[in-house]
Amino acid sequence: MSAPPETAQVSVFTDEQVVDIVDRREAARALRDVLVSAHRGTAHSIPKTMAQFDDASTAHSLGAIDLAQHIVAFKSWVNTPNGASAMLTLFDSVDGRTLAVMSAGALGMLRTAAAAAVATDLMADPAADRLAILGTGRQALHQVAAIHDVRPLEVVRVWSPRERSRIEFAERIESTLGVRAEAARSAQSAVADAPIVTAVTRATEPFLEGHWLAHGAHLNAVGAILPSTAELMPSVLRLSTVTAVDDIDNARRGSRELREHFGPDLGGVITLGEIVHRAVKRPDNPRLTVYKGLGSGLTDLAVAAMVWRNSTITKDLR
Repeated sequence: MSAPPETAQVSVFTDEQVVDIVDRREAARALRDVLVSAHRGTAHSIPKTMAQFDDASTAHSLGAIDLAQHIVAFKSWVNTPNGASAMLTLFDSVDGRTLAVMSAGALGMLRTAAAAAVATDLMADPAADRLAILGTGRQALHQVAAIHDVRPLEVVRVWSPRERSRIEFAERIESTLGVRAEAARSAQSAVADAPIVTAVTRATEPFLEGHWLAHGAHLNAVGAILPSTAELMPSVLRLSTVTAVDDIDNARRGSRELREHFGPDLGGVITLGEIVHRAVKRPDNPRLTVYKGLGSGLTDLAVAAMVWRNSTITKDLR
């Protein structure tokens, strides 16, 4: 993916520009492609590193290489009680040039939502038209919108610990997406009979019980991405017919929930790339399907490369 001479300068993108450039459906397709490349062995994640400091602050870095696109990506970010920021850099894998630098806060949310949309499209009941969203933070609306792209929703039930947050978020869904939304009094009532459930909370201890979830439901568990945190009670994974992740190595290191149920090697867990590459079908009459998203340098690369490529094409058309 070497840039032509007239666009060989380093491109710089703000969060706002990333949001303007990214098309959600195109992002989901880009994720599918890179996850299949990973399954085939032509794309590779660079393991995530993390350090904790000052008790409540963390520093992170991860990356990826996609030989099909000739792209290398590195993302670094810092979370503190007073704020957070993330930056991603793209390099040409052939000649080592820096192609782009971009703020990666919005990119990360768009990537997480696109991955959940891919998982939902692959694993959820094709007729599913109701979503329960647990959590109303910055990522929640991206999650609802991305899932609405692959399963047109009739109603969304919203739960978070604060009543005001869930009421305001339900109103935001209706005004932004035109989908009917209801504020649920409890997590249990939110997920009851919901064929799709997305948990995107900041929970540190598990709260979601398996018996709350409807028979045949699909669960996207995309909160609890630190090794010590959890959203899912052990009963959830005991009921799962198929459990998938975006990146198996990151899941081994980062998911307390998966390690406690499947063991350190995560035997029995498959990747989204494997599902796409092998055309794995949703099982007949599953009790539950689960996607656990931990984040992946490859999925960051997929969206970031799309941002850079689309911007380059736009410049060439001017």
